[in-house]
Amino acid sequence: MVAFGDMPNDLPLLEWAGRSYAMANAHPTVIDPADHLAPPNDEDGVAAVLTELFDLSSVG
Repeated sequence: MVAFGDMPNDLPLLEWAGRSYAMANAHPTVIDPADHLAPPNDEDGVAAVLTELFDLSSVG
């Protein structure tokens, strides 16, 4: 399970997930508890992380 979050309401999900990512532009209270930091949402941060995790750069 991979979870992404940027606001305090995402904290329970991030704590539950096996691998958690806070967005780089997340609320400050979300960044510390997350396992990893993803690029900001306006730079397609979720897509960038998923591309790396699933080695999708060679697809297509």
